[in-house]
Amino acid sequence: MNETGVGRLGSRLFFMGPALLIFLAVIIVPISMSIYYSFFQWDGVSAKIFNGGDNFNRLLHDPVLWTSLKNSVYLTLGALLIQLPVGLFFAIVLGYKLRGSNFLKTIYFTPVMLSTAVLGILWGQIYDPNFGLLNNLLMQLGLDSFAHAWLGEEATALGSVIAVVAWQFIGFYIIVYIGALQGISEEVLESARVEGAGEWRIIFSIQIPLIWPTITFTVLNCVINSLKYFDLIYIMTGGGPNNSSEVLASYMMKNAFRMMDFGYGSTISTFLLLFGLCLAFIISKLLGRTGARFQ
Repeated sequence: MNETGVGRLGSRLFFMGPALLIFLAVIIVPISMSIYYSFFQWDGVSAKIFNGGDNFNRLLHDPVLWTSLKNSVYLTLGALLIQLPVGLFFAIVLGYKLRGSNFLKTIYFTPVMLSTAVLGILWGQIYDPNFGLLNNLLMQLGLDSFAHAWLGEEATALGSVIAVVAWQFIGFYIIVYIGALQGISEEVLESARVEGAGEWRIIFSIQIPLIWPTITFTVLNCVINSLKYFDLIYIMTGGGPNNSSEVLASYMMKNAFRMMDFGYGSTISTFLLLFGLCLAFIISKLLGRTGARFQ
C-alpha cells in the first residue's frame, strides 16, 4: 500500500474511530459478555462456576421459556399485521393532501413520543375492570357480556398488550411510509392516470413496488423491536397472569435480576439473539425475492 493509501486509511480510521469505539462498547462487548456468562452458573455476586452447556439444556426443557417464545411470536405477528398495513393505509390517504393532514400526522405520531411508562399506566387505567373506560363504554352500549378483567385474565392479557403496542407505533410507520411515498415522482403517477389506471391499480402496481425497500425495512424493524419488547409488558402485566403474557425479554429480566440467576438469564438473551438473527435473515431473503419480482 502506498503512502496515499495509508493516509486515506488513517483518516478514515480517525473519523470512524469514535463511532466504532461506542459501537464496540455499547453493542459488541455486552453481547459477547452475555454469551460468555451463558456458560456459567452465577448469581452476580459470588464466583462464577463453569457448567458447560447445562444452561442450554435447561433452556430446552423449560416450559415457561417456550410459552414466552410463543407469546413473543404472537406479539410480533400482531404488530406486523396491525402496524404496517394500517400505517401504509393512512400514509396513502394522507398523501392526497387532505385538509388538516398535517394536524393528523402530528396526532398519529404523538403516541410514539410519549413515555412507555406513561402509556402503560394510562392503558392500565383504561383496562381496569372496575372503573376503566373500556368496560364502562361497553356497559353503556349494552355489551356487558364483553366486559373483562382485560389484564387479569389469561385469555385476554396478551391481546390487550398487543393492542397497545400496535397503537403506540402505528404513527412511526405512517411517517416512514409518507416519506417513501413522497419520493415517488408525480410525473409517474400522472402518466399512469393519463393511461387510464385507477387509484387501486396505482397503489398496488406503482406505489407499493416503488417503496418496497422501505417496506422491507419496516418489516425487519417491526420484527426485531417486537421480539425484544419488554417495558410495556413489565408495567401492565408483569408477564402474568400465569405467564400468559410473558415474553422472552421479560422472562430474561426475571431470571437475571429478580431470581439473580445471571447465567441462565444470559442464556435466554443468547437464545433471543440467535432466534432474532435467524428470523431476520429468513424474512430479508423472502422479502428480497418478492422485491425482485417487481423489478
